[in-house]
Order: sequence, then structure tokens, then C-alpha cells
Amino acid sequence: MGTINLANNLFQKLLQLNYLITTIESCTGGLIANLITDISGSSQVFWGGRVVYDNKAKIALGVDPSIIESYGVVSYETARSMAENGLLELQRSYMNNNNDKHFICVATTGLAERSHENNGNKEGGVCWIGVASSNKDTILVEKIDASALLSRKETKLEFAKRAIELVEKHL
Repeated sequence: MGTINLANNLFQKLLQLNYLITTIESCTGGLIANLITDISGSSQVFWGGRVVYDNKAKIALGVDPSIIESYGVVSYETARSMAENGLLELQRSYMNNNNDKHFICVATTGLAERSHENNGNKEGGVCWIGVASSNKDTILVEKIDASALLSRKETKLEFAKRAIELVEKHL
């Protein structure tokens, strides 16, 4: 399915189920937010998003530095924490509003590009996606490996498309 159709389907489902979404993006650099906000009327379902590219930005969001130290920034644990903290931020913003909205957060952390250095320290083309929702106790976290044949831009788009699919799956 094309990217535009994926985003449109997600938009319709969020609207139908009365969800508000936030995005916390690292390796996708705001691409998920862009795909959602390209849709007319997206303000009905999109609260806002953050690009937390630097580790300090992830920590400012609420990711415990010990998670990054112990597991690495490109990890299940970091993606989970980013999704949890993004959801909490969204929920806090609506704490005093009496409404019937549900909330969901999608977070991405990874490396869009394989290292061209021969040091072997960086595993590229990998993304961890976390999805947390106010309606579910479980947080969905999935690792995505992109094809080595894709460019950096194509890899980011693959990660963003999969993130949209996972949000829809989590609903």
C-alpha cells in the first residue's frame, strides 16, 4: 500500500475511534508527523510531535539516562521509554480537560544509514518503533531492518511507513 493511503487509513481510523496521536521521532526526523499532517483535517487527530534526535533531547523527554547507557539509544528499551514518555506528555496536556479522547504515541529510534566506516561499531538500517496507547496496558515495540540497497531517505520512509502500520495495528 502506498504511503499516502497508509496515512489516510490511519487518519480515518484515529478519527473514527476518537484518538489523538503524538509522534516522538529520532531516526525518522519528523517524517511520520509530516505524513499525517499532509492530510487535510489532520488537526482533528494530530496533537503534535517532537524530533528528539540528540540523546539529551530523549533524556529531556523523560528517557532515563541509565536506559541509554545500559541498552543503547537504538534499542527496545529506549523505544519503549520514548513511547511511554510521549504518551504521558500528551495525557498531561489534557489532564484538566473533560473529554472522551483516547491517546496514542508512536516513537522511533534507530540508524537510518549503514556506517561507511569500517569500525563495525554502528549497526545501520535499523529502527525500533514503540507504540503506547491510553487504552491498552501493553506497549508494542518492534525492530525493523531496512534493505541495504535503500538510500538514507528511502530507509527513513520505510521506517515511517512501518510506524504508521504499527499504530493502526495497535488501535
